Amino acid sequence: MKLFDELGGPFDLIFGLPVHPLVVHSAVVLVPLVAFAGLAMSYIPSFSRRYGKVVLILAVVAQVSLFAAKLSGKSFEERLGKEVERHAEFGEIAPFTFIPLLVLLYLRWRLDREGATTGSPALRRLVSILLVAAAIFALIYIFLTGHSGADSVWGFVKDL
Repeated sequence: MKLFDELGGPFDLIFGLPVHPLVVHSAVVLVPLVAFAGLAMSYIPSFSRRYGKVVLILAVVAQVSLFAAKLSGKSFEERLGKEVERHAEFGEIAPFTFIPLLVLLYLRWRLDREGATTGSPALRRLVSILLVAAAIFALIYIFLTGHSGADSVWGFVKDL
């Protein structure tokens, strides 16, 4: 059994299964999880100190999942034989909408670390406000992207 399909490359099939739905599910789970953890980190410094590293690791995995979903989307669209233009437009931008959240999570964690003396209260407040905005933006964008993709593939069900 071959790991990757010979013709499609590493972003087409894995063990005969399309890559796109596999990586999309990790992004759809991890992006909201990380966004909600970011909201908690912005208000609860002890949460940031205790779980910040785990949240950052999950954020990096989510970011990789978003880029993998973007890269695998075109071949999946061709394999489906359906037009998913709106979803494809959202999918092109989705990985880049998560980057601010990733950066702000790191900054918040660095400001809240045990013994950290960097950052004035005003800077901490600004990072928290930006983190909340980035988390909400990531939640909205992953919802729009996922909903448009599900509607493109499964929209026929509502007509039954």
